[in-house]
Amino acid sequence: MDSATSTIRQFLIEAQRRIGCHATAFASGARDDFHSHCPSDDARDVEEMLRGIANTFLLQARESNSPVIRNRVRYEDGGPMIGRFLVAPVFESSGEPAGIVMMYRLSAENAFEQSDLKTGSQLSRQLASLLSLPADPVTGLIARGSFEKLVGWRLKSLGERASSSVLYGDIDQLHVVNDLFGFEAGDRAIAVVANALAGALANDDAVLSRLSGDRFTIFLPDCPLAQAQRIASRLRDAVQARSLPVGDDKYPLSICFGAATLRDGERSFDHSLAGAEVACKAAKDRGRNRVEIYEVSDTSMIRRRDDISIVGRLRSALDQGRYQIFGQPIASLLTPDSVHRYEMLLRIIDEKGRMVLPSHFMSSATRYQLLPQIDRLVVIDVLKHLRDAGARPGFKPLHVSINLSGPTISDDAFLDWMQMQLDESGVSGEWLTFELTETAAVSNMGQAQLLMSKLGARGCRFAIDDFGTGLSSLTHLKNLQFSSLKIDGSFIRDLLHNERSQSLVGAIAQLAGAMGMETIAEYVETPEICMRLIELEVQYGQGYAIGKPRPLNGILAPAAGLLHAS
Repeated sequence: MDSATSTIRQFLIEAQRRIGCHATAFASGARDDFHSHCPSDDARDVEEMLRGIANTFLLQARESNSPVIRNRVRYEDGGPMIGRFLVAPVFESSGEPAGIVMMYRLSAENAFEQSDLKTGSQLSRQLASLLSLPADPVTGLIARGSFEKLVGWRLKSLGERASSSVLYGDIDQLHVVNDLFGFEAGDRAIAVVANALAGALANDDAVLSRLSGDRFTIFLPDCPLAQAQRIASRLRDAVQARSLPVGDDKYPLSICFGAATLRDGERSFDHSLAGAEVACKAAKDRGRNRVEIYEVSDTSMIRRRDDISIVGRLRSALDQGRYQIFGQPIASLLTPDSVHRYEMLLRIIDEKGRMVLPSHFMSSATRYQLLPQIDRLVVIDVLKHLRDAGARPGFKPLHVSINLSGPTISDDAFLDWMQMQLDESGVSGEWLTFELTETAAVSNMGQAQLLMSKLGARGCRFAIDDFGTGLSSLTHLKNLQFSSLKIDGSFIRDLLHNERSQSLVGAIAQLAGAMGMETIAEYVETPEICMRLIELEVQYGQGYAIGKPRPLNGILAPAAGLLHAS
């Protein structure tokens, strides 16, 4: 069921409802391009009759170039009347006729009037507008913009009392297909799933669209939630019955669905879709290849709903520039007041102008794959500040430390993008250290090594962040060109009272020293912790005992000239 077929089908259902007729049909100049809708028992006979008369009306529509009413139509002169027709041409954007819409009433029903002619003309223009919208290039389904327009059109007609439903589907573990066989195979898997869904919906009043990536949505007009759940289960089974051919093998496919209710006037489509997404994520958490209904009382769904709400506000803040970069000093524990560098920290500003800490949005940003966007925004903002500050007389270069997430490291385009940013800003790589968690570095070993090699050649340095929390630290550390090792704060918080933490911190410091790396302790909160870290031969510290985060523009201001790299 491609984009045009689905759009025409929905249009015919809606046109039959709005104008009040026995059947509706669309025909183009090509004989095979014919679609009809008749909710009565005689649907097959009606379709055959409409097909037979379509060419005659196509010729008449080309001559009149405008809607016409034929209230006394016969197969032949003197024969019995077969019914009443309102026929409206549908035009392409170029002005050329794309086909006709036929509204059919039985001869015993009311004749079409001028008011019907006006409605029919409006409907044909709406169909032309819907058909002009682009389709999804991978699946041929209605794209999201077209989908939302069609849903809004149907909801307005159904009214507030009708209970419709929306489904949100997400293919299970498509990233495995991409990793094993490449993105072309991933696109083929998406197309296979789309065909399975379209085939299973062939006899349903439904609008199917690909949202993006591996996600689909389905609008089920005038469909209660319980019925929507049954349809979703049928769709899940249809996908499970398919597989992706890969060479001589076949890779199994499955999908999760979430369902939510949708009423015009009660909640927006986006609201209902978010609820269905929450239910879909819960289905994945509970084992995949499942269908879940959105229930506000379900605690896991409440958490997902909250995540979606946070992500929506986070996206708005990023798009509107409501964020600020802070810097927290990393200082030598051996030399008083000697700042080594500043770690860059993102703060979001909410709609009321209040500062939002990463602890309130980072898990949601991770779950909904916003970290690459955040990383790039931080890089752009920091380089701009450094470039502008570097133009001031007497400015001493400030060394900054920027975090890079796992998805950013694995992004093939990031390295070229980063080098372009350095070229355009004129900022020396010697001013920059990039912090990578050991888990992210090890999980993307090849990309991490390439990143370190290329950016290291430009003077950039690298620090391994949250050291001690990963699984493969010692095995892979020798293969990565880190200059600094940041000891995770979980070992520092209880350093004064936990002998095991002291032993681990001491061992990490010795290991780093043997490999020529400097050591940095995170979460240094008291002078007593500072003293114990010095005894354990840790060189640098970061935390409130060293200094609180401050806005980057304040750190770079002329009055802050003493706060530069050592």
